[in-house]
Amino acid sequence: MKKTYILSITIMVIFSVFFFGCDKTEDPVTTTETGGTGATASFTSNSQSSLDYEDFSLVVDIGDVPNLSSGAAGTVTFSLNTSTSLESGVPAVPSTNTVIGKYLKAGPEAFNFGGPIQLYFPASGQSSPQNLEVMYYSPDIQQWKIVPTSAVDTAKKRIGVDMLKLGYFVLTKKSTTDNMSDFRQGGCVFDREDIWTNYILTVKSATLEKPEQLSLFVGGFIGKVYSGPIFLGCPNGKTKAIVPQGALEFWISKTVCQGGDPQVYTYTLPATVTVSEPLNFIGWSTYDAVTYVPFTLPVGGTWVAGRPTGTGAWPTPTVPYGSGVMQATLTWNNSTTADASDLDLHLYGPNNLHIYYGNRSNSDFSLDRDWQRTIGDATENIYSLRSVMPSGSYTVKVINYAGATKNFNARVILNGSSTNFSGSLSVTQEATVKTFTIQ
Repeated sequence: MKKTYILSITIMVIFSVFFFGCDKTEDPVTTTETGGTGATASFTSNSQSSLDYEDFSLVVDIGDVPNLSSGAAGTVTFSLNTSTSLESGVPAVPSTNTVIGKYLKAGPEAFNFGGPIQLYFPASGQSSPQNLEVMYYSPDIQQWKIVPTSAVDTAKKRIGVDMLKLGYFVLTKKSTTDNMSDFRQGGCVFDREDIWTNYILTVKSATLEKPEQLSLFVGGFIGKVYSGPIFLGCPNGKTKAIVPQGALEFWISKTVCQGGDPQVYTYTLPATVTVSEPLNFIGWSTYDAVTYVPFTLPVGGTWVAGRPTGTGAWPTPTVPYGSGVMQATLTWNNSTTADASDLDLHLYGPNNLHIYYGNRSNSDFSLDRDWQRTIGDATENIYSLRSVMPSGSYTVKVINYAGATKNFNARVILNGSSTNFSGSLSVTQEATVKTFTIQ
């Protein structure tokens, strides 16, 4: 048996798994497809590019895609899918915010990047950026949280945020009558603009005028990243940050645009700034830039190779997994030992094809990521090894091998189109994610 923890589950489950096998279940469930076909693009560790879909944009800088374990450049297939309806099993956004745009599923999920990925959300129907907030669904706590704005694209009327991890997002407008929302956020700007250099701000600490605001933000705001706008692969302006009012500390990091060097450098001393006034936007054509409080590097520090560590540290980058003309990726979250589950991804196909943990590869397909009940963002991945798949019918399934009832997400990429699915499985249950035919 591949599982080393089998003795920790009940005798009944042990018997059912042993006798019937992981592929057998008496209680199959269905999944919910989220979003349409969407758009995909593959970028490498040396890429400076973007993926656009329905006025949404995903911008990748050099070094955002981590290297492979060997040190060679890695490749990640990104995807954007949109939907007008809320994903099954996900709660509505808090009543203090109103959804004003489509829901966005940006993938891959449960993947830690080497640098911030920029996401832009269309807001052309709004009179100004005032009170617009991007929200992110955190699967580990099953709650929507605010992602502070990194950029306001006045030309295209879009709101930009920076993320070290992708997932499920939506643009909202906060209520002006809510006590917390009535305390508008301010802004600051790193007052340095070296040519060919992109500066990244990371929140190290925050002493807010309203400390209760910290609970509203992803990760409690500590570790939030802000990068400068990028145009044609290079910095296009100073690094601005929309932040709650208070005293803030930032780690300052930088990457160099020229030369294809993905190395991140971080200044050894944090920079400090106090923001005491709210931002006041005047339409989309102009905004009150004076209220962005400038700050600079403190004297006495040095630039060293590496990402922020300690308080506000970036998560360890994920080693890229395989991709091809067909890629099926399963993700879920094991937040604690008590709620940990082992889900398994299965691919069935012609000529008795079955790729799973017990048969991880053949000449056409490979399972290169098998997660069991380890704590963290869980991932399993099956991908095609050849540019042409054998003809016939295929089925992608998810099975809860052992552990607690678990919500999951799956992304299937087929010939450049991505489809997302969500569902929930109790132990021994299985769900058919996608069926398709290759002519």
